[in-house]
Amino acid sequence: MRPATSRSRQGTVLPMLAMCLIGLCSFVALAIDLGLLAVSRTQAQNAADVAALVGARTLNNKPTSTNSNLYQAVQLARQSATGNPHMGVKYNNADINKIEVGQYLYNASAQEFSVSTWANVTSAQTAIPPSGSWTAMQVTLRTSEPTYFMRVLGVNTMPSGARAVAVYRPRDIAFVLDMTGSMAYSSSFNTGNVQNNSFDNQSLNPDDLYPTFGHYASTYAELRATSNQANGGGEAYPRNNFTIGTPAGPPIVRNYFFDPSNISNPTSTATTVNSSSLLNAFHRWSPPESGADSTSYTPPTYDFTGYNPDHKGNEGSPKGPVPAPDSYGTMTDVSGITYAGDRWRRANGSIDKTTTSWSGSTNRAAYHAADLLGYGSSPPTGISPSFTTNWLNFRDPVWETYGYDLDIEKYRTTRGSGAPLNPATYLSSNSGNLNNILVPAADRYQGYSMGPGYWGKTFFIWPPDPRDPVGNPGATNYQAGDWRLRYFLDRSGDAFDTQSDNNSATSGTQAVNEVLLRNGSGYTVSAYGSTSNPNWRINYTAVLRWIKSGPMVLPPNLRAGRIRYYTSIPDDVNTSSGTTEERLDKVFWKNYIDYVIGWNYTSNTNLYGSGDSWSSASASITGSDLTTYKYSWESNSKRPYMRYTDSPSRPRLHFWFGPLSMMDFIAAGGNSTNWTPGTAYEAHSWQLKAGVNAVIDDVQNNHPNDYIGMTFFAANQHNGIRVQMGQDYKTMQNALFYPKSLLGTIKSGNTTSEYRPYNTSFGNVTGDEIPNAGGSTDPNTGLAYAFNLLSPSATLPTGTYGTVKGRRGAAKIVIFETDGVPNTYRNMTFNKKGYDSYFTVGSSSGNIGNGNTTCQDEAYKVIQQIVKPMSSNNNNGVDSGLSLPNAPARVYPVAFGDLFDVDLAPAATFRPTALSFMAKCAEHGGTGPAGATTLTDDRIITGTYQQRIARLRDHLQRIFQSGVSVTLIE
Repeated sequence: MRPATSRSRQGTVLPMLAMCLIGLCSFVALAIDLGLLAVSRTQAQNAADVAALVGARTLNNKPTSTNSNLYQAVQLARQSATGNPHMGVKYNNADINKIEVGQYLYNASAQEFSVSTWANVTSAQTAIPPSGSWTAMQVTLRTSEPTYFMRVLGVNTMPSGARAVAVYRPRDIAFVLDMTGSMAYSSSFNTGNVQNNSFDNQSLNPDDLYPTFGHYASTYAELRATSNQANGGGEAYPRNNFTIGTPAGPPIVRNYFFDPSNISNPTSTATTVNSSSLLNAFHRWSPPESGADSTSYTPPTYDFTGYNPDHKGNEGSPKGPVPAPDSYGTMTDVSGITYAGDRWRRANGSIDKTTTSWSGSTNRAAYHAADLLGYGSSPPTGISPSFTTNWLNFRDPVWETYGYDLDIEKYRTTRGSGAPLNPATYLSSNSGNLNNILVPAADRYQGYSMGPGYWGKTFFIWPPDPRDPVGNPGATNYQAGDWRLRYFLDRSGDAFDTQSDNNSATSGTQAVNEVLLRNGSGYTVSAYGSTSNPNWRINYTAVLRWIKSGPMVLPPNLRAGRIRYYTSIPDDVNTSSGTTEERLDKVFWKNYIDYVIGWNYTSNTNLYGSGDSWSSASASITGSDLTTYKYSWESNSKRPYMRYTDSPSRPRLHFWFGPLSMMDFIAAGGNSTNWTPGTAYEAHSWQLKAGVNAVIDDVQNNHPNDYIGMTFFAANQHNGIRVQMGQDYKTMQNALFYPKSLLGTIKSGNTTSEYRPYNTSFGNVTGDEIPNAGGSTDPNTGLAYAFNLLSPSATLPTGTYGTVKGRRGAAKIVIFETDGVPNTYRNMTFNKKGYDSYFTVGSSSGNIGNGNTTCQDEAYKVIQQIVKPMSSNNNNGVDSGLSLPNAPARVYPVAFGDLFDVDLAPAATFRPTALSFMAKCAEHGGTGPAGATTLTDDRIITGTYQQRIARLRDHLQRIFQSGVSVTLIE
């Protein structure tokens, strides 16, 4: 065979080359078209990702939203998709194949998150989630990409598109809130525990409505606070907000309520409450006010026009009885307002209705009976028989016959400098007409005096009326006589004026002063001795009748914040009779009366401090007995009703029954327990609650896949879980304000259930029921409970922690707020069970001192445990924290309140220690740099109450907005 020629070879190669070129071009065409398809699909993925993210972020859980804001979410997802470019043009609605909505839920059994309940909402947004909120969105784009070179192969288009799934990133959040006693320092009643000098107590109330009549003219500096105080460690006790607004908050006095159903019969119980009919209990009318400035502690100026002390607060337009006019502070009449009650006499025996000053020799009040009647420093001489120089047996029969009904000024003029007059002679010399020797009927003795503002009323007056009290208030034979004899009994429970007192060699009425009022402790009344063997007793029945008579400055029942303080004002305090509610009312009133009178005086139960001496008449009660004496015109000998120069320590707020003493009694609980309602403006705990309350709204509205739990700490008052982990936002908010045991019934819509904070022995029922301030600072307790809230441990009891535990795969956040420095800790046992690990909280160390390093170290240990990596198994003995590889647990400390406020507490000893402690917590919690000794300014919440609430809310919102709240999972 001949070999092929070159021509023949060329003929063979060219067809082959052509075929190769065709194939090569095909591959080039495929590469180009596939490249364009890749670009198309990349752009489709970008558009789907953006649309899914925007749509998911638009979903929310706001109560005002319709169906998780689904309609708007779909519309924005569409707009986001069609706003993206696709091969030089933009996507259109036809390119959106499907928009679906779902729920990114935790499967507790599998312990993982996944999307379930997908619903196609492309055309209609009516799908309702089975529960909770929509938290996931899936967007699918479908287009056809035209080919250019592949057409030669018969392929004109290729499918393009993408799918994206965006979900709300799940987070478990634990609030650890400080409810220790210092959280109420801005609402402290007086300085009893501020300077560790209880006998120099003074009011911390900056209100200018306080008595200046009588002995109060010399003690007014203690009745109104003009500056903030501090304790030995420099911690601030600012002027309080009990009755006026201050930088700490609005007035607490407006936080209490009553049901008017038993106002006409206060003895009957008002147990079933109609919440819609509740009226303000202590601010029972609202006189027009102006000029107040809470930032500078400036009280308002009230217009008291039309005031009526006999109003009870349920009238259509009430005008009384509290707050009472400022003119009541001087017992004067002004602008058509007539003083209600007994006006104390001036030194000359007169009733002065216009002079506001109670100082100076003319305007001052009388020191004692001898001074009131104008006898000077010694009994009169030159009469038969003569008196001893020490007033041993002196008495004035005219005064002892008519008491405060006597026109003392006229009597003094008639008597001159001589001896007491014969009552019969004095009356006959005035034509036998009593009206000629007595004050006008409107000024005659009633047995009570009213104070301005919220002071209420008192039966204390010195000297006491000399007449024996007769009858009961409201009875036709009623005579308001000697308050010592009406309201106090001897140790046997008998009247002082008829029986000898077994505690003294003296007898009769003299024993009243010696046993009841003679003391060396600066108190108005003497120590009562012991409950089983008292030196004297209180006539509770008489006091209760008096409280319900005349102006009713206290309401017939009292409640606030779902706390039931009392449902009636009983007739007696005999707890062996009556219904349960009646017996509880009786024990409440007994303890309140004891508190106001000073039966159980201690350094913690002083109302604005100890009793005061009255100017030049030093506080003293004569100890020797009085003898009987008969004037020449008398047929029988009589004893004086008391030593006429006796001058007891004068009370401050003691003996005043009204809103002020009642609020302090509630704040002290009568047994050193704070029963102030959680709804009150108790500063600065209420500021914290207001800020957290707003943040919970933000979490609900904008973070529908966050779960929240809450714990308070305060040894020994708060020790446990306040709210279990979950999304029960309303209960979370209610837990800030209402009793713990009522949260379930409140959630179910109950509007009447209330909690009594005491039992029939007046013992505290449960310390952590009321969300208010009390106890010492043990942050490791709150942090340990936070660990348990966030732990997925199946071992933790559902009764305490609920059925919803911390979710594996969810990011863990702890918000740790405190206003102080640790001084207490609880012993902790960490149970190592892998991801089922948890803390067992043990006994308290007790308060071992501010800044104690052990207390701080115990808190650090818990934080360090929180941020450890979470174990992948739940084997016994395996250590575990709460951090995930892609979501480390974080602890955010927040310094809140007075200790950190340089203006309020410029010399606070423990502020640097507290800030250093918080900085170390941030370092261990992964939210602060190593070695820092303070927090950044945004984490130190100070200022006025408005500023604190706003700053706390803004700071916490920034924490919750940080990181990626919505993320792509496909």
